[in-house]
Amino acid sequence: MKNKCFGSGPCAKHEGWSFPDCFIAGRSHRSKEGLSLIRKTVHLQRKILGIPDDYLVGTCSASCTGGMELLLWNLLGARSVDVLAYCVFSNHWAHDVVEELKIPDTTIISENFPKMADVAKANFSHDVIFCLSSTTSGVSFRDTNWIPENREGLTICDASSGAFIIDVDWKKLDAVAFSWQKALGGEGGFGTVVLSPRAVDRLKNFHPNRAIPNRAIPRIFRIVNDGKINMDFFNGATINTPSLLCFQDFYETLLWADYSGGMPFLQKEVEKNYQVVCNWISSQNIFKFLVEEKFRAHHIACLDINNEKYQHSPEGDKWRFLHQILDLAAEKEYGYDFLGHALTKPHIRIWCGPTIKCEDLQVFLLRLLEVYMEVASANDLS
Repeated sequence: MKNKCFGSGPCAKHEGWSFPDCFIAGRSHRSKEGLSLIRKTVHLQRKILGIPDDYLVGTCSASCTGGMELLLWNLLGARSVDVLAYCVFSNHWAHDVVEELKIPDTTIISENFPKMADVAKANFSHDVIFCLSSTTSGVSFRDTNWIPENREGLTICDASSGAFIIDVDWKKLDAVAFSWQKALGGEGGFGTVVLSPRAVDRLKNFHPNRAIPNRAIPRIFRIVNDGKINMDFFNGATINTPSLLCFQDFYETLLWADYSGGMPFLQKEVEKNYQVVCNWISSQNIFKFLVEEKFRAHHIACLDINNEKYQHSPEGDKWRFLHQILDLAAEKEYGYDFLGHALTKPHIRIWCGPTIKCEDLQVFLLRLLEVYMEVASANDLS
């Protein structure tokens, strides 16, 4: 078993990864070499993801969270807003739209963990905000076919766990943010934002800090200055100083993904891992999927424990039991970081993205059963 990292962010490095040989570490991101590295990283993302030439791509700080905030602060206010709120981060975006940006006529289309919000309720004459794939609940869209092409509003998409895994139709997406630390196992702290021509038109024609009283946009999100789009931001000039070491690491990771076969390869690896989990689920009766098949992410396995005494335990006791499993697995060096998000219900969450090898996943799942039996016995759950 080569890889023992099954956390959902930062995610496992790909097989064969080594510390990047960054000869320009310590150089300025504005130097010819630094700017070249940033532009090459953007170019490879565009190539692998199939981002159209007329879409703008830029690099932001603070991972997907920073990217989504940048999009929300710059784009919202021209229309009513619908938010599909069904997971931790989509609920964050709902809070920000209502409580921080105070956008009038906002509709929250909500659903509780671990289910998907009803997309049929979304009004696409409004701006619609959603998570393509929920890292925190294992709920995911498989495509973007449910989004109309002739919409009036913008679609603003948190694609943090979906980028490099779900092959989207970019015509359905107007403003997208994702992190480097998920599907390909890049370093944390940086993200990418993508804008369609429709989103660019919004930036040109709607200036929220002029149209909305007291809308002050923080500098770290400011991609429009004096009414003009900062096009340098979409040509490799970051708003603040980035780590070229992180850029080099992500660039080399993108090269690995590209040389391995791009999106078809990445999706194939995910499906192999999903099949491993499905086969394992059907081979035992202790763990079960939390999410129904229709909206179940294939790259994030969120699992519940099929034990009557456990099911009737208080949430705090469930979390303590799961932490015992996590701690024992780490102590035995079987696997790390596979618990669900702290703001959700107690569950086990196993990342099965394209940097996870199915052979490692098979071994880990067998050892997870072993650890469960030991912890259950100690807690009189066996």
